[in-house]
This record gives sequence, C-alpha cells and structure tokens, in this order.
Amino acid sequence: MSMQMITNARIVTAEAVVHGSVIIENGIIQEIKEGDFSSVGLDVDGDFVTPGIVDMHTDNLERHFFPRPNIDWDPVSAAIAHDGVCIASGVTTVFDSFSLGSWNKSEARGLTNLRRLLGGVDTARASGALRADHFVHWRCELPAPHLPELVDEFMAHPMTRLASLMDHTPGQRQYRDLEFFLNRNWRSELDEGEVAERLAQRRENQAAYADAHRGHVGASAASHGIVLASHDDETAEHVAAAQDAGAVIAEFPVTHEAAAEARRRGMINIMGGPNLVRGGSYSGNVGAAELAEEGLLDGFASDYVPRSLIECAFRLAEPPHGWSLPAAVATVSKVPAHALGLVDRGEIAPGQRADLLRVSLHGHLPVVRGVWIAGTRQA
Repeated sequence: MSMQMITNARIVTAEAVVHGSVIIENGIIQEIKEGDFSSVGLDVDGDFVTPGIVDMHTDNLERHFFPRPNIDWDPVSAAIAHDGVCIASGVTTVFDSFSLGSWNKSEARGLTNLRRLLGGVDTARASGALRADHFVHWRCELPAPHLPELVDEFMAHPMTRLASLMDHTPGQRQYRDLEFFLNRNWRSELDEGEVAERLAQRRENQAAYADAHRGHVGASAASHGIVLASHDDETAEHVAAAQDAGAVIAEFPVTHEAAAEARRRGMINIMGGPNLVRGGSYSGNVGAAELAEEGLLDGFASDYVPRSLIECAFRLAEPPHGWSLPAAVATVSKVPAHALGLVDRGEIAPGQRADLLRVSLHGHLPVVRGVWIAGTRQA
C-alpha cells in the first residue's frame, strides 16, 4: 500500500477551492480534508493544486520532428521532447494529432513521415520514455481522394481515441475569408492563373468526395468505438452533417451560429487555447472570449501551444470573464476528459486517478511547479 499526502494546498475541486490536504493511495485520490495542514506529506505552501490537463488536440509533436524545414529529427527523440513540453505545461493526458489526407506542405504530414512519427510515439511509449498519458487523434481531411484507404489503415491503431472531420477547402470554415487565405498562403508562390487552377481543384475534390468520406469516417469511428468530432464548423448545416455522421464534439467552431447550433444539439464546444490567450482568432473567426461571455464555451484544446491551456484556466477566472476558478479549470480537465470517455480523471475527487498539478501565480501568469500522474511525480 502506498499512501501520499499533499498538504497546505488550495485544492481546486469541481465545486470549490478548498484549503487543506489531498490524500492519495495507490495512485487514486482517497480523500480531500479541508482545513488539514499536516506536518506529514508534501507542504506546497498554499499553492493551487488542480487536476491534470487533458489536451484533445495538439500539433506540437510535428515541430519536434521537423524543427526546421528539411531537417527531420529522430522520431522517438521527437516524441520524448514533445512529451517534455506537455508535462512542463501541466498536460497529463495528451491526444497527439496526426493528419490523414492533409493537402498542406507540412513535411511531417506526408505518408512516409506520418508512419515514422507514429512509430516513434509507439516506441517511446512502449519503452516507458513518455511521462504523460498519450493517445492518438486522427484529423481526417474529407476532400482528400485517398482518405478512405488511410482511414482503413490507421483508425484501428490501438492508441486511437478520437477522430475529427476536417475540410480545409479555401473559402469556407476556417478559411472563409478567401482573400486572407490566398494572400497568406498561395499568392507568395503562385501567379493568379495557378491560384485559380489550384482553387478549382480543391473545390472539385470537395464536391466529389467530402460527403461520402464524412460517412466513411463516421462509420469507421463507430465500428472502432472512437469518439468523433467535427472541426471548424461555419454553419448550422455543417454542424448537422457532422452530428449525422456521429460527431459529439464541435471542435473550434468558427462562427457564433455554429457554436449555438452545436449547443442546441447537445454537442460539446471546444475552442483553441491560443484564441483566448491571444485575444482572438488569427484568421478573423469567432473569439473564444465571445463564446465564453455568451455561455457557449465548454472547453479548450491547445491546438499548437500546449502552455495555452493552463493560462486559459486561470485567465477565465479573471476580469472581464469572471468565471469561478473550478468552472474555469474544468474547461481544460473535466470537460475534455469526460467528452472523450475518460471518466477516471479530470477532477479532484475520491476515486479519481491522482493526475494533479501544483500551480503558483506569478503576476497573472500560472507556473506549473509539480506534476503527478496516477500519484507518481513526473515533474
């Protein structure tokens, strides 16, 4: 039997902030004792103790695989480096996002490198080199002609717990501001004739494949017991089509209309952490702060900055947002955990896995000073 105590802590439970101690036995939270400041155990000097962060979508792994253009890194080493960033940011459960059928030029997203990187995560995980709990999130680009064969190859991977329905055709969803997209991307390398040709091909692929592939991804996710999310919904029709395919999470809705429709349908609205931290969407879409104010925000994913999540949790509890700290912390812990079927974690309560963070505030910025996963200290 292994008994631990974290004491003199401001413990962020699902309902309140309790000053006292957390009792852990064999990696499971046994008791929260308010007002207890024992001389036994780890005294955290009044720091906050929160649940570990659950990140359902991060592309952070790719930047460690290709740290510079045309420079690839050992994929096992890349996975370990990525894991270290997650742990330092308080992310104890991470969904590594891999793109199937992506049309952008990211070197990490080519099929050969995709297999290499997935193998690197597998190897690092199997050897015990990773400290966080890692799962796979497949980002499925619906207009890609060869998407079904990729889904059939990869969806059965044992680390898979999430798939999402993507459509990055310019002129809609994330890229609904077509001129912004073209100026930021294609016009730097293509003349206007080439831009028009490429755009026409993207739209042709969308018309030919997106609807059928949505059904294929949904059926594959259902057959493997995998949670399905939509991505970058713009309209009520987008939300309806995703839910018809089996989606229960609306990831990064780009308009108020889509977020409101997802809420009406009982879906979970997840926004990108950088959207809140930076003060808005870089591409001019709806702001996370706006959805928070209107009661349409449920949770966050890091997207591309793992540290954004701990900042979101504490920023929502500050003006002008004014959320309670327990509700704000839940957006990066309990909400995503339960949406993904991980009901053993995400809050500090008896019977939950002891995935815990020690957090101190420096000015308005939270700093993660300790990380425990299933009661074992990892940082």
